[in-house]
Amino acid sequence: MNPEELHSVEYLSLGDIWDHEEHDFTPWVVEHIDQLGRTIGIELDEIKREDAVGGYSADITGTEMNTDGKVVIENQFGTTNHDHLGKLLTYGAGIDAEFVVWLAEEFRDEHRSVLEWLNTSSPSGAKFFAVKPQVMRLNGADNVGFDFRIIIEPNDWERELQEPLTTREKAYKNFFAELTTAYAEANPNWNQLKPQPQSWLSFGAGISGVRIGWSFHQGPELSTELYIDTGDKERNEEIYSQLKESQETIESELGDVVWQQLPEKRACRIKIAKPIADHIEGLSAMQKQSLIEWSVEQMDAMRAEFEPRLQSV
Repeated sequence: MNPEELHSVEYLSLGDIWDHEEHDFTPWVVEHIDQLGRTIGIELDEIKREDAVGGYSADITGTEMNTDGKVVIENQFGTTNHDHLGKLLTYGAGIDAEFVVWLAEEFRDEHRSVLEWLNTSSPSGAKFFAVKPQVMRLNGADNVGFDFRIIIEPNDWERELQEPLTTREKAYKNFFAELTTAYAEANPNWNQLKPQPQSWLSFGAGISGVRIGWSFHQGPELSTELYIDTGDKERNEEIYSQLKESQETIESELGDVVWQQLPEKRACRIKIAKPIADHIEGLSAMQKQSLIEWSVEQMDAMRAEFEPRLQSV
């Protein structure tokens, strides 16, 4: 490309595109919530607009799929102010949010300092993000583009400053980092997630309350699994039962499938399990690589088999 052909970019205000913060911009953010989640590195589900928190209404609330943590998002046109900061903290405390996100066009220095301080000092362990929505176009062009840019995020993203990770937690995090990289390379359209120092990692399976992912279990074993937890035990068992009606067909495609209704719990699980020689921290690099290859292959097969079926349950 000839550098002489490069054009300058014109940045527009949110008010140039959306007339009203609450009635126009917030619904647009909800429709594009996956883009915001990818920017931050989380996967959002159970999204609600104007969700009641005490006597107030939060702009957007939701759940982070990998941790089940609550998420609150406060939107603001223009430059941040104390009023919106107060709302952000009130809503976050009201739902005991794990992720607190402030969207604004410009962040005052004092508000940046508050979020940075909260990320290092908050006793709740909540993670605070300042995100700048950007609307832009090439000078002279008719079409406009949109992006989110992170201004403030937690140090190292996780709360590792307060409690050092155990050897096993570090091994989980490193394993899932390699696995998510391998799966993203094999599936370029997949929204790669940031792994946490825990024994499982999952993402949305196409309908609310159903996740698909990888998990280490006692045995020890590694499984590729569908985890059904809509918050309602009857609905979970209904989805599970409808899928199990096709057990013979599913198993003809996937092989040995373990069906776990888990009557003592609210959730249900369907998994393909692979026994492993040791706990994660005791596995060799070669053993981990073999597990990653197996996990990528099994995930592709499981998604192909279950995601279309879930659309009709």
